[in-house]
Amino acid sequence: MVQEMQHPNSLDFANQRRVVMIRDREGLPWHRIRLRVWNLNGEHPSKELCRTVYKDFNKRIGRVKYRYKNCGRKKWKVTKEVESFLLKKLRALRRICICTSTTLQKELLKAKNVELETSTIRRVLAKHGYRWLRRSQKPKYSKEDREARMDFAQEVVDMAPAELNKHLALCMDGVVVSVAPNDPTERENFCRAGDTHCWRTEDERESPDLAGGGKYLDKQVALNRAVPLWGGIGMGGFAPILFHKYRKVDQWEWSEAVKAGNLLNALRTCRPDRTQGPWHIICDNESFLKAPESRKAHAQLRVHLWHIPARSPDLNPIEKFWPHVRRWLRAKDLADLKAKRPPLSKFGLKQRVRALLRGPGAQTVAKRTVLGLRKTCLRILKAKGHAIHG
Repeated sequence: MVQEMQHPNSLDFANQRRVVMIRDREGLPWHRIRLRVWNLNGEHPSKELCRTVYKDFNKRIGRVKYRYKNCGRKKWKVTKEVESFLLKKLRALRRICICTSTTLQKELLKAKNVELETSTIRRVLAKHGYRWLRRSQKPKYSKEDREARMDFAQEVVDMAPAELNKHLALCMDGVVVSVAPNDPTERENFCRAGDTHCWRTEDERESPDLAGGGKYLDKQVALNRAVPLWGGIGMGGFAPILFHKYRKVDQWEWSEAVKAGNLLNALRTCRPDRTQGPWHIICDNESFLKAPESRKAHAQLRVHLWHIPARSPDLNPIEKFWPHVRRWLRAKDLADLKAKRPPLSKFGLKQRVRALLRGPGAQTVAKRTVLGLRKTCLRILKAKGHAIHG
């Protein structure tokens, strides 16, 4: 025997049919359809509920077809042995990979031949004080590092906004994006979770073992799944510079790209109001940028590199742009997963990155990110050179 319970905000069978008939016969928009039907509370339902009812309505049986096998709660009590296994496995795996409830479910089935719902595993973790919280902490800097950070920030703040806009042409850096793995469980973890959170207790906030990193950090994936890219952002938006084969660029590969016009095209894209140098570029301290071949190529274009202090990615605005790119790509990967499409190839990922970064949304975010440099430097000066981001 099945006992059915309907939510007070849901529609009865008559109003469900009325939604379908009005939409099919009269073709009215949803905001007008909702005014002609009522839920069990006697109120007009939302447009989203009307759309859902229309989508799920089975015209053959004259109502929404309920999936009764999904109703009701399943038993979730677990033994002390299983609880102990889950906690030990969590403490071991979260240091080396993104350990989600799906990961623990797979490990438990493999080791103990016990199958639990992921919601049950989350209840067990919550019972022992674990929450899905941020894993990153603010980095600590030595006295010398803080002084270097303050000197750089002071140099930026001393410029008036108009002078900084005229002086700065490009903020440049590299990133490694990656193709989703083929294994279904690994792909699920890759698409649904980042490396910014983990299961931990409140008092583990300062634990150095849980700071950053993770199996799915893009720079640590296998080379056959990695797509390395160098690009830049400026007042005119984002521009790619170089898709390279290996994770690291050498001075010859970089100088050839500069001589081919890649860097000049990026500079002119990011600064459409200027056609020639001198160009000032914010970048990190990559060794190939200081190599002889690279210096010769930069001199020909009148490019001057403005190096940020060591271990200070917060002073390069493009470092704040890459997380947006990763999030957009993960959203696309998740859409592919839900639609049961196979993972992209490296070539397909390159095409997706190019199309995404050419879009107006990415260009707008790039412009706004560059404008935040002065504000970041003011915060660093106020913090006396200490970290301002976790």
